[in-house]
Amino acid sequence: MAKRTQSRSYPRRSRGRSGSTSILVSAVLAAVAAAWYYWGDEIGFPMPTGSASSGSVIAEAPRADAPSDPVAEADRPPSAEPVASGEAVTGTASVIDADTLDIHSQRFRLVGVDAPESKQKCLDASGDLYRCGAAAANALDQWINRNPVTCVSEGHDRYNRTLGKCSVRGTSVQNWLVTNGHAVAYRAYSKEFIPAEEAAQAAKVGIWAGEFVMPSDWRKGKRLSVEAAANQTSSNLP
Repeated sequence: MAKRTQSRSYPRRSRGRSGSTSILVSAVLAAVAAAWYYWGDEIGFPMPTGSASSGSVIAEAPRADAPSDPVAEADRPPSAEPVASGEAVTGTASVIDADTLDIHSQRFRLVGVDAPESKQKCLDASGDLYRCGAAAANALDQWINRNPVTCVSEGHDRYNRTLGKCSVRGTSVQNWLVTNGHAVAYRAYSKEFIPAEEAAQAAKVGIWAGEFVMPSDWRKGKRLSVEAAANQTSSNLP
């Protein structure tokens, strides 16, 4: 009986104290994280800033299920081998996102430009959040309008995606995207479309009409503060 009484009392008391301590520590850590998340920039903690936005930009913690590399899921190529450099492919294109096209199961990453990701949100001219990545992809799909697209391979990247320059009705897809503010010049890889980007910025068309995070920064976890707050609110919904 003595052993049974000991078994019922001490271990239970120990587990209860350990559980209470864990809960208390978790609550304190959560409070500190929330304070940094919402007020860190106001009380002097360093926060990342974005050159493409005049608004506040913060860095979200990566999700546990996030891919290990910064390439968006939509950019991941199908099983087909990349098209050899210099080879052209023509056909009806499916818009995977605004800088990725699929023609006959060959996925082309549009070289020299970078468009907002499918789930990325931006602020429009009125200050309202919208799915700028989806809007850019829809605009490109409507502009192509089922016309044949020709993409010429410029080799492939480290993710084994075919890099290509594409055209429809004799017009460069890349130049159209950047000129209309549906993508930015991917300066890390090409300077060809910088003039088109500067023209779009001056005209305040597309994403330049409001505020946004550069797509390359968005893939690394940076968000407009209002986008991060909206994401936090939606994740707390039952």
